[in-house]
Amino acid sequence: ADNTHVCTETIVGAKNIRKICAVYAGLTSGFEILHGLVDRIMTLCEVGPEPQYVATSRDDEGKFRVARENWAYTVEEHAGDGAEGGTYFPGRGAVVLLSNPALGKRVRVGHFGVLHPEVLTNFDVAYPTSAMELDLEVLM
Repeated sequence: ADNTHVCTETIVGAKNIRKICAVYAGLTSGFEILHGLVDRIMTLCEVGPEPQYVATSRDDEGKFRVARENWAYTVEEHAGDGAEGGTYFPGRGAVVLLSNPALGKRVRVGHFGVLHPEVLTNFDVAYPTSAMELDLEVLM
């Protein structure tokens, strides 16, 4: 989805930012399903995982992966800060960090996790639910 944000650097005073979001609700939270979706999206964008992120994976997993040079991502536990502070169940949230040559440092490009019971109650959701959001703009 395109999101419009105020931007003083453009002539029109706004710019579009492309994001992708997903929600999974069911008998289980589906955290691992959304984690897999994040990994798949990064693979399709030709961004490989950082070595320490896949250190416990199977040996042949990245053998045939196509990745842009010096582009890498990792997933770390969500610290509970940022705009989505109380959104996720404590200990069940993660942030997606991206490194690429143009950025020169790791930047946060997304987050996902199991929604907090209070959030579920506020939106009248009866099942355990996980949600994710990724900024596609920096991946293009």
